Amino acid sequence: MNKIFRTLWNPTLGTWVAAPETSRGHARSSSKGRDLRAVAMAALFLGAGPVLAAGGAGGQPVGETTLNGGSGGSNGSGGNGGLNDSTLNASGGSGGSSTPSGVTAGSAASIGSFGGATPGSGGAAGSGSTTVSPGVIRGADGGAGQAQTGDANNGNGYGGGGGGGFQGATIGNNVGTSSNSYTGGNGGAGGNGYWAAGGGGAGGYGSILNGPLGSYTATGSSTGGAGGSGGNAFSQSGGGGSGGGGFYLNATTPGLTFGNTGTIAGGAGGAGGSELATPRDNASGGGGGAGGHGATLAGSTVLVTNTGQITGGAGGAGGSAGGAAGGIGTPGGGGDGGIGLWSTGSGATITNTGGITGGAGGAGGANSNGGASGANGAGGVGVMGSNLAITNSGSIAGGLGGDGVTRASAVEFTGGSNSLTLNTGNVLTGAVAIDSGATASVIAGADGLSVGSALLLGGTGTFDTNGHNLSWTGPISGASGLVKNGAGTLTLSGTNTYAGSTSVNAGTLAAGAANTFSSASAFTVGSGATLDLAGHSQTVASLANSGTVSLVGSAPGTTLTVTGPWVGNGGTLRLGTALGDSSSASDRLILSGSTAIASGTTNVQITNLGGLGALTSGNGIEVISAINGATTTAQTTKSAFSLAGGHVDAGAYQYRLYAADASGAGDNWYLRSTMTVDPVTGTPVTGGGTTSTGGSGGGSTSGGGVVVPTYRAEVPLYAALPEQLRQSNLAMLSNLHQRVGDDTGVSLSGGTNTATPEMGYRQAWARVISTDRTIGQSGTVSPGSSGRLTGFQAGTDLWANPNWRVGVYVGELEGDMRVNGFVGGLQNSLAGTNSLHSEYLGAYATWKNDSGLYVDGVLQAGRHRYTESPTLGFSSTGKGNSLLASVEVGQAFAIARDWVIEPQLQLVRQRLDLGDSSIIGALVQQNNHDGWLARAGVRIKGEIATPAGRLQPYVRFNVYRSSSGTDVANFIGPAGATPIATRTGGTSTELATGATLQLTQSASLYAEIGKLWSAGGDTRIRSGIDASVGMKIRW
Repeated sequence: MNKIFRTLWNPTLGTWVAAPETSRGHARSSSKGRDLRAVAMAALFLGAGPVLAAGGAGGQPVGETTLNGGSGGSNGSGGNGGLNDSTLNASGGSGGSSTPSGVTAGSAASIGSFGGATPGSGGAAGSGSTTVSPGVIRGADGGAGQAQTGDANNGNGYGGGGGGGFQGATIGNNVGTSSNSYTGGNGGAGGNGYWAAGGGGAGGYGSILNGPLGSYTATGSSTGGAGGSGGNAFSQSGGGGSGGGGFYLNATTPGLTFGNTGTIAGGAGGAGGSELATPRDNASGGGGGAGGHGATLAGSTVLVTNTGQITGGAGGAGGSAGGAAGGIGTPGGGGDGGIGLWSTGSGATITNTGGITGGAGGAGGANSNGGASGANGAGGVGVMGSNLAITNSGSIAGGLGGDGVTRASAVEFTGGSNSLTLNTGNVLTGAVAIDSGATASVIAGADGLSVGSALLLGGTGTFDTNGHNLSWTGPISGASGLVKNGAGTLTLSGTNTYAGSTSVNAGTLAAGAANTFSSASAFTVGSGATLDLAGHSQTVASLANSGTVSLVGSAPGTTLTVTGPWVGNGGTLRLGTALGDSSSASDRLILSGSTAIASGTTNVQITNLGGLGALTSGNGIEVISAINGATTTAQTTKSAFSLAGGHVDAGAYQYRLYAADASGAGDNWYLRSTMTVDPVTGTPVTGGGTTSTGGSGGGSTSGGGVVVPTYRAEVPLYAALPEQLRQSNLAMLSNLHQRVGDDTGVSLSGGTNTATPEMGYRQAWARVISTDRTIGQSGTVSPGSSGRLTGFQAGTDLWANPNWRVGVYVGELEGDMRVNGFVGGLQNSLAGTNSLHSEYLGAYATWKNDSGLYVDGVLQAGRHRYTESPTLGFSSTGKGNSLLASVEVGQAFAIARDWVIEPQLQLVRQRLDLGDSSIIGALVQQNNHDGWLARAGVRIKGEIATPAGRLQPYVRFNVYRSSSGTDVANFIGPAGATPIATRTGGTSTELATGATLQLTQSASLYAEIGKLWSAGGDTRIRSGIDASVGMKIRW
């Protein structure tokens, strides 16, 4: 027997099930097919062909092989007569058919070699159609088959088959549109019989259109006639006739356009015959006829536009039976619902904004002895065919089965190359089935679509998201594979079990639930494409990655288990980790089994999910696991995985990826914020981990080495920042003579301002500044800075008299400071650059007397902006403010004609307030030392008359001493902070020379160059050549 399986959605079970059928002619045969359900699920994906609406199987008495109730008709055929029995070749008459080729009468009963039996004659075929009222046209009904029953105790009769109904209309091929109402004639009823009854005739088509010359639009209605019911019997009843098709189109010109704005419906299948009162023990019911198809497209390709309703007819109910008390008879099965839109020709392009629905299946007949009911008919498929291009923004639904629960596929592609484009308004009710030998693409035509249908992969299925986001929540099953094409995201969240491969060629394939990716599938991710677990753990059979595989969700802990080969084709593995100590949660790639072998190269990209950064211990944070015999090159080339960028940062720490555990054993891979180095040479200790170089900084001893932290590059940058800004403040402050030069209005031996009111007591001044600094500091990361700051300073006296000057100034300094420090376990490693920009506002008051004594007081406010740019990292910005107060005193003593010596003392107090700064993985808060600076110096100055003007040259020697303290940069995460301490305080010496040249009575130039040397301390400051050049004007 020819076994056919159909797949139906069962909402009670929450899954798709296969419903088996055993074909006999146009219908399913006996109820034994109900026992094949377990076989059907496997057979469905091993090449089972498309399932057409079938009539219900006739009942068959238990243990009998020579008699059975008639099966229902399908696709324009009448129902079969009951068989009683095959050894005599005696049966009821079959119902007449009604097809586009014509209508036939029911056949007479056959008595074969059963002498003395009485055969009933067949019913006449319907002939012609009638205009019932204007625009309403109906085909003639088929005649009923002749009954031959006798009574329950006396009869030898066999019923005849009912005649087929006539079509409502055959539309002329030159008609472009019709608003008429067409209805096919009903099939005639099968005649009742004693031994066996006749089958019902098929219903007629609503309308038939052959070879149209142009486009055709249906605006009215076209309804198939109902199938005739099967005859009743004391023994074997007849099957119901199939319902008539709603509309039949035979396109002879490719590209024909067919539009429907009205209603097209298949006719209902006829009910199977039931047992008559006082039946025989073996009485069995007839099968229900299949529902008629809504619209059938034959011939060449057709362009279909549907804005109306197209519906398959309902299957007929199976006949009730069971025989007398204790009998062995069985009821008939229900007929299947008709297909909504069926393309049998070269193909079709279908645009649906209306509704297309398969017919409901008929219910199985009841068992009069309380036994099992007949098999329920399956619902009809919504749209079926090959080489279909469907665009749907309406509703496509499979019909409900006779049980009222299971549902047929909404769309079934039976062969060729197909597509289903889903637009806004799309509603699919039922599965999308791709039969063996067919391929199909599901194309997203709009954003935000969510589809709950199952996808049945007998052939290859492709999703093309086409730049949109599509959610597919239904299950995907079958023997074939899945392809993801197009930009945009496809999110799967059903229970997917398909056995074929999965190819992510473009865009993103995302998981919307745990274990939604098929564990039986081999995955391939193409270049530029992404497989996104989105925080949902998955298992796959193998994975070849040329794109991105991301596990990252809202919290760490997602796992991707690969039970076969992992091939890294230069792709990226993205993991989420709470970067902290070794107990931190992390996403993990798990390779499981002896065939799970990592090869190629994969870049591991770590996303910090709330980690505060901390020192790891032991093995570190496990991110790649090899279990059950899997291997990852951790014991050979250590080449399968590498950390993108070389490190990832959180809090104050830098994490690196290490192959094998801390002792060098195993095939797992870990993240660690420490490195083991030789305590003498500072080089890494061999064993476990990637190659790097070490440094000092303290740590525990492990395996003959010292475990040191691997700080991130930003740590030295922020640790060095306060002293860099303090040096900028001091460069702007300078001292009195650097700031404004020597006063040309005083005598060399005295300090009083001898300028006359006419010359002006006040002066305005400005200078350009270039200061070089090299700073070395001790502390957690021992930062070192070097760079040059340049800018200007300009001021004016607001009030002056012979002894006093009171004024204000503004200034600006900017430049880059290159920073080294303890980074990544390496001492004196380049950390990056701090770019400084400082703006200043100052006020000064200076007093001098006739003896050469002066006192200079300054109050200076600074506003700071900075950008820290770590090596191979992302820049961040910050700001701060400073306040500085200075008192300077000096006394000039004559040592020779035109020469004086001037001892000087200066005391400076600084306060620096830096705001919080956000960097990746941390918030940085600065707690800076508010320190003192003392300067003791001596200056020797002379006075020389030159052709250019009065010149006052000098040379100066200074000793600077800053107070000791600690700057602390706190790198703060969600649950704690890592303090980075940097010591302040040190001694420097300076030698400088300069001069003031009076150009006129009111204008002077002044300049100075100098150099600093470090003389010890926790902060060691030295410089290249510092210089400033200024000009002042009396007014």
